[in-house]
Parts: sequence; structure tokens; C-alpha cells
Amino acid sequence: MNCIKLTILSVFIIATTALFAQDFEGIVEFRRINYYDTTNYTYHISPKQVKIDEYNDDGKIMGTMLVNLETKKVLAINHARKLYMNIESKPSVKDLSNSKIVKTQQTKKVLGYNCVKWTVDNPDYKSKAEYWVVKESDFSFFKRLLTALNRKDKVALYFMQIPQNAGFFPIIGEEKGHDGKLRARLETKKVIQKKISSSTFDIPAGYEEFKNK
Repeated sequence: MNCIKLTILSVFIIATTALFAQDFEGIVEFRRINYYDTTNYTYHISPKQVKIDEYNDDGKIMGTMLVNLETKKVLAINHARKLYMNIESKPSVKDLSNSKIVKTQQTKKVLGYNCVKWTVDNPDYKSKAEYWVVKESDFSFFKRLLTALNRKDKVALYFMQIPQNAGFFPIIGEEKGHDGKLRARLETKKVIQKKISSSTFDIPAGYEEFKNK
């Protein structure tokens, strides 16, 4: 009887551990602020794909990207012209080897998540990035997304310099010059964990592929 109970308990522990170890799936709303403007984004995230909708300050959708996290294929959708096209982006060639990386002991709660502060300072570019990173490592989509998009902004590039950053998510990230002035800030406004339908990543009906001739 004790053996049976122990077996049942072991199965329960394994099942619940697997449940809570699942990667994040759901909706994340961001706001990006820089010198020039403010842009809002809504990410629909599934284990294999991410849909990124970009909005202006008036709430009008400006464009969409569909990112396959496995193949690294990126499609850009132009809603005004009802077109879509493949996007190919090469990795940055900037030398960031002089980056100084610090995982501090500072903590705070952001949107209900326990976060710790990480910093990346690079004297070559006279700027420093600060991140409030969710402690739980179940956000594997984020590094895979940055790898697929090959983003060139410092907030993204500096984060990619951090060893063992896979699975972690900076819920707030910002770049400041060594003079202390803010250059760019990416902040999460809302996080909703939910199942995302596969149809979310379909190209809208009636849209045509744009091909360079």
C-alpha cells in the first residue's frame, strides 16, 4: 500500500512540475519610448510563433509581423495595402565585447512578477542598459524572438550579451547615456497568460504576397 501511495505521489509531483514548467503562452502589451516618439505593441505568443502588432498613439494598427520561432522566418504585413512579404535581417556587426554585465541583488515586483535588476554597461558606446528581469525562467520565447528579428537597438543588443539569459524576460528595459539621459525605454504594460489559437498567426484573407521583381 505504501509503495502504491508513493508511486501516485511521485506521478502527481512530476505532473504538477511539468505543468508549472511550461513556457509562457499568452498576450503581452509593450510600450517603446525613444527620442522621437512612443510606439505601442501587442504580442500574441505561442510556443512556436509570435505575432507582433504595432500601434500608433491613436490606437491605429500600423503593421504586423509574424515570427516563426523554430524556422526564424519573419513575415511583415502591411494592412493599408493588404500585402505581406518575407523579411530577412542580418545580425548586428557591432563589437560589444567590452560590455560589463552585473546581476544585482536589487529586487522589486512589477505587474505581479518578482523581478531582479540586471545591468549592462558599454564604454565604447557611452551608454548603459538596465533591466528588471522576471526571476522565473519560463519565457523562452524572448531570446528566440530577438534571435529571429536581429534587432539592432541597444536595449535588445545589450540584453543578448548577458550569459545564460535564455528563458528570462526583461519586463522593463531602458538605455541611458553615461550622462544619465534616457535614450530608449521598453516597458511592459500588461501580461495575460492564455491559450492562443493557431488561427491568430494566419495571414488575413484577401492579402497578397509582395515580391521584389
